[in-house]
Amino acid sequence: MTPADAPSRLTDRAGLPLTGGSLALNFRAVSLLEGIRAAIAVAGTLAAGALLDQPQLALAALGALLACFTDPGGALPARLPPMLIFGVAGAICLGGFGLLDGASPLLAIPVAGLAIFCCSLARIYGQGGLLTGNLLAVTIVLALDMPTGSPVAALHAAFGFWAGAAEAAILTLALWRIRPFGPARAALADAALALAELARDLAEREADAGGETGFDLHARGHRRAVREAIERARAVTQATLRRRGVASQRANALVLRLATFDQLFGALIALGEEMAARGADDPAARRALAGIGDLLGAMAPELEAGRTLDTAPLRAGLEALRGTVSSAKGDPALRRPLAAALDRLSVLITVSNAPGVTAADEIVPPDLMATILGPLRSNLSLASVPLRHALRSMLVAIPALAFVAWLGNPFGHWLAITVILVLQPHFSATWIRAIERVGGTAAGGLVAAAIGLLVHTRLELAVAMVPLTLFAFAVRGVNYSAWVVLLTPMIVLLIEQIDPGANQWVVAASRVGFTLAGGILAVAANLVLWPSFEGNRLGAARRDAIAAHRTYLVATFAHLTADAPPPEAARRQAGLASNNLEASIARVMMEPHRDDDPLLRAAIVTDAALRRTAGRLAALALEPRPEAAARVGCRAWAEALAAWFDPDLPDPPPLPPPVGLPAIDDGLARLARQAELVREPVTSETIA
Repeated sequence: MTPADAPSRLTDRAGLPLTGGSLALNFRAVSLLEGIRAAIAVAGTLAAGALLDQPQLALAALGALLACFTDPGGALPARLPPMLIFGVAGAICLGGFGLLDGASPLLAIPVAGLAIFCCSLARIYGQGGLLTGNLLAVTIVLALDMPTGSPVAALHAAFGFWAGAAEAAILTLALWRIRPFGPARAALADAALALAELARDLAEREADAGGETGFDLHARGHRRAVREAIERARAVTQATLRRRGVASQRANALVLRLATFDQLFGALIALGEEMAARGADDPAARRALAGIGDLLGAMAPELEAGRTLDTAPLRAGLEALRGTVSSAKGDPALRRPLAAALDRLSVLITVSNAPGVTAADEIVPPDLMATILGPLRSNLSLASVPLRHALRSMLVAIPALAFVAWLGNPFGHWLAITVILVLQPHFSATWIRAIERVGGTAAGGLVAAAIGLLVHTRLELAVAMVPLTLFAFAVRGVNYSAWVVLLTPMIVLLIEQIDPGANQWVVAASRVGFTLAGGILAVAANLVLWPSFEGNRLGAARRDAIAAHRTYLVATFAHLTADAPPPEAARRQAGLASNNLEASIARVMMEPHRDDDPLLRAAIVTDAALRRTAGRLAALALEPRPEAAARVGCRAWAEALAAWFDPDLPDPPPLPPPVGLPAIDDGLARLARQAELVREPVTSETIA
C-alpha cells in the first residue's frame, strides 16, 4: 500500500511507514529448563500438599510461583539476587500486611499504598528491580486478602511463602549452575543470527531497483535489531564475567567475539551505504553477502553450544567467500567493506585478538553503594518519570484497595493487581499492556473453566498444573499475550488450592471482570495523573541523536586524518541514540496524535537522515588515510560538518571545496545532504 492509499499513516520523506508493536513472537525465547523449574516448584509443591493432606502448602506454591515470575533470566548472578530478595521481602510483606490487616484494615490500606510506591520505584534498578517490585506489590495485595489474627499465624504464613520462594531459587541454582556461560553464549548466538538476517537482506537489496528507499527500509528494519542484540549480549557477558572472572580462555573468547561482532556490524553498515549510494547491481557482492549471512547462521548454534568455530566447513566457507570477492570485477568501493567483513569473520573463527580489545577493558567492577544510591538520587525529583509513575501507582492503588475491601468479593484483588501490572510510566505502553492483559485473561478464563469441569480433587488439580506451569514458563519470553492466556488458568487453579470449593466459572469470571476494570482504571490514571506522553520527550530524543552522530562524525574524521583509533565507541553510542529516537517515535505513533504533527514528522526525517549519516561515516572509517594535502581539506570539512550538525547554530559556515579524492568527496557530499535534512526547521512543511 502506498502512502497515497493510506493517508492516515505517517511516513517519512521517502514515503516509509513508521510501524511498531509489541505483539511479535520470539520463538528462540522458549526455555524448557525454565518450564521444568516452575513445574517442579509449583506443581510439585501442590502435589505434595495433596498427598500429605496439607493444603497450607498452597502458600508455598504461591511463593514459588511468584519467585519464578521474579526471575529476570540471563546469567545466574543476575537471576538469583532478585529471587532471594523477593523470597525474604515477600514473606515479610505477606506476614506483616496480613497481621496489620487483621488488626486494623483502615491503617493497612494507606501503609500498603506507601509500600506499593516503593515497589513501583524499584524499576530504577533495571529489569530485576522492576520484576521484584511488581511482584512484591502483588504479594501485598494478596496479603490484604489473608488477614491473620495472631503473630504466630502470620509467621506461619510468611515461612510457608518463603520456603516456596527459596525452593524456586534453589532449583534455579541447580538447573543453571551447570552452564555458567550458557546465557552469554546464547546471547552471542542471537547477535550472530541478527547479523545474518541483516547480511541476507542486504544481498536482496543489492538487486532491488528501489534505490535509497529500499535501503532506508533495510536500515530501519535491521540496524536497530542488531544493535539491541549486541547490547543484550554485552550486558549478559559482563554480568557473567563479573561473577566468573576474566582470567580464562572462555571469558576472553566471549569478549573478543562480542567486540568482533560489533566491528562486523560496522563493516556491513558501510557496505549498505556504498550499495545505496551507487545503486548498481554487483552479483559478486550479492553472493558474498548471502554467503556471509549463511556463515553467520551456521556459527550461531556452535556459539550457543560452546563448540569451536575453527572447523573445516567454516574455514572452507570463509575461503570460498574470499575467492568470490578477490576474483570478481566490480566497484572497488564495495570490495573494501566486504574485505573488512571477511576479516572480522576470520577473527570469529580463529578467536584471534581483536584490535584494541581485551577482557579487562570490558569488565568494570561495580561500586555497590553507587549502584544503590546513584539511581535513587537521580530520581528524587518530580521531573523523574519513574518517581511520577510510583506516585501514580500509589494514588490509584489506595482507592482500589479500599473499594475491594468494601466490596468484600474474595477475588476483588485482581482489580488492584491488574492496575499495578498494567500501569506503565508511559501512556502508550499502558494501553497496549491493558489490551494484551485483558484479552489474554479472557481467553485464559475460558480455559480455566473448562479444566475445572474435568478435575475436582486437590491431587487432580495439582496434576493439571504440571503441563500448564511447564508450558507457561517455557514460552514466557515468546509473547506476552500468549503467556497471559496460559497464566490465567494456572492462577485460577492455584486459588482453588488456597480457597477450596470455589467454583472455577466464578473464579474465571471474576478474574476477567476485575482485570477489565483494572485495565480501564490504569489507562484512565495514566491520562489524568501526570500524563506521560512520549510526544513531550520526542524533541529531546531527536536532539540527543543528532548530538551523538555529531560526536561520531568528529571521531571518524579524527581517525581519517590523524592517528586516532577507529571510532568504535562513538559508532556504538550513535547507534544507541538512533535506537532511542526510533523507540520514541514508535511510542508517539501509539499515542493520540495529529497526522500533521510537525515535531513527529521532523523526527522521522531526522531518523532517516542520521541512519544514512551513520552509514556514510562507517564507510569513511574504512577509507585509507589520505595524503597530507587531502588531510587538510578533510579537517576543514570536519569542522564545517560539525557545525552543520548543530541545529542550534543559527548560521553554519559555508562548506569547503572538494578535497580531490573521488571516494571521499562523494561521501562528504552525501553527508552534507543529510546535514541539510537534520537542520530543517520543525514546521508543518517539514515534509512536503
